[in-house]
Amino acid sequence: MTAVFPAIRGPMASKDLPMRLVLFALLTVLPLVEIALLVKFGQLVGVWLTLVVVVGTAILGAGILQRQGFTTMMRTQEAMMRGEPPVGAMMDGAMMVMAGFFLILPGLITDTMGLLLLIPPVRHFVARRLVAGMFGGADVHVEVFERESRQERRPGSGSRGVENGGPVIEGDFERLDERTVDPRNKDRPSDKS
Repeated sequence: MTAVFPAIRGPMASKDLPMRLVLFALLTVLPLVEIALLVKFGQLVGVWLTLVVVVGTAILGAGILQRQGFTTMMRTQEAMMRGEPPVGAMMDGAMMVMAGFFLILPGLITDTMGLLLLIPPVRHFVARRLVAGMFGGADVHVEVFERESRQERRPGSGSRGVENGGPVIEGDFERLDERTVDPRNKDRPSDKS
């Protein structure tokens, strides 16, 4: 039988313990608290209004999730066209997806968290905190590389073969005009120029 949380030995063991406790609390304690709050809320305002709140926020969350993928893609492309790194647009999109996910979950705490993430200053604050937590305060540098767009690319520039999966052949060439090729021997040019 395998353990859900296998024992970790060494220097990483002390760092993983708080995360395990947070995960345990999220998976066991939070649902119990959510149920207790829903029961209390139902006693205060009534069962029907409680159901309207739960179903309404779930519909709102599903709508946000459905719309967010396309919106994030468009904002990422716009940032790249301006020559800016798309990290901000991607993090904002990830926070909106998280908001939609929290709104779908039935419960007042997760609904409150989801509604708070819909507010742009709160969303940006949480995104900055998450990025800082992921990189541990490290100094992160982002480099942006430009590449030719399909409209700017010249025919025969050499990049076409790579995109289409064809071979790339490097070398020197000399373009021969059709008038300088001897029609009797197509392999070599004529001496008449």
